[in-house]
Amino acid sequence: MKQFLIFLFTGASIAILDLVDSAFGNQISLDSICVMSAFTVLYWCFSALCTVGEYAYRVKLKYESECFTLQVTITLICSFILIVFRVPLSHIYSLTDTQYDLLAMCLLCKGICLIFGKLETFFRTYIALSCQNKHIIISNIIFYSTMIVADAIVIALHGECYHLVITTGIADAITVIYYLIFCRFKWSKPTFKRLKECIKCARDIVIDRVLGKVATIGFNICASHLSTDMYALHSIGYAIATSLEECTNSCYTYQIIKLKIIYNLKDKYEMCKKISKQIFIPTVLVCYVIAILMVFPMKGIVSFKSALLITLLYNSQCILLQLYENHRGFLTSCEATECLRLGGLFGIFVRIPIAIISIVTPIGIYGFALGSGIDFFIRGLYYRHKSIQLVNNSNIIKVKVK
Repeated sequence: MKQFLIFLFTGASIAILDLVDSAFGNQISLDSICVMSAFTVLYWCFSALCTVGEYAYRVKLKYESECFTLQVTITLICSFILIVFRVPLSHIYSLTDTQYDLLAMCLLCKGICLIFGKLETFFRTYIALSCQNKHIIISNIIFYSTMIVADAIVIALHGECYHLVITTGIADAITVIYYLIFCRFKWSKPTFKRLKECIKCARDIVIDRVLGKVATIGFNICASHLSTDMYALHSIGYAIATSLEECTNSCYTYQIIKLKIIYNLKDKYEMCKKISKQIFIPTVLVCYVIAILMVFPMKGIVSFKSALLITLLYNSQCILLQLYENHRGFLTSCEATECLRLGGLFGIFVRIPIAIISIVTPIGIYGFALGSGIDFFIRGLYYRHKSIQLVNNSNIIKVKVK
């Protein structure tokens, strides 16, 4: 439980400081609120692709060099796409001309800085799964202190929102230097056989993540058809709720570490259920406390009362997400990643219809507020079904062997 609390409060600190970063952007203008929301969701899709090495390591907990090589290769490809196709990518949204220009600049800056960001997340995952707790804390202090100071300078100099993307890249680069100097990383020459194995392991998780992010982009595109005021409210509530996925993601990471050493599937699943009960209340409490506190800096020029109500509704997903994260952790620890492949499709077939209905009916922003939570809950039910099916099948095989 101590290790989970370290993961949870690390996730909470990451969520808070990410939101502080967003809050700087929200102080610039209403255009910045809308642009940063559109940019963040679009970036998530590319980020999911770039994490192929990171997710391969989550499954295997070995082959560090091969996983690192995959992460770097895919990231460089995604950087090229972001830089070259930044203008057409920005026009998938319904924005003003000024917002289109700002979004294209944000994509250009992120394309240049992406390699530092994905190296940082790879090393962060590596040290978390290696339980190098001291380096987890120190690296977070380095990253966020650098980013916040740089953000404050941008705001003081009346910079634009894309300057904040550059400050994040600078913070990533400095943190990567720390990882390279001080963290224990087992480097060896990558082999083609292991690379293929890592790709196979990560493929299904990445497909799940990319499909989920495609659904998120579609969801946000639909939200951009709300009025500017309503889209600004959506951007605030959605930014807080999605940042707090760092907390619920702690459940996923903790399950992998605790379950990986249990080889009997029935015992593994019983432990998964036990852990899920232990971590449910702490996770929900932390998410709601942070959500309420972060409305103050995040609201910008928007009414506090309106922003608080929408944020509380959006944050209901932290309750529904845990079924999804815990069972995803169980399936990952079993290396049953093929069960995860179709999970992202639920996002497309659930989240986008909810968004469309919300636009064409009086439901409006309230449909968007509840849509993500409903999506994750349905995916969680699917993963639960696949987990039970996996355990039952293993019992049938044992009976046949006997």
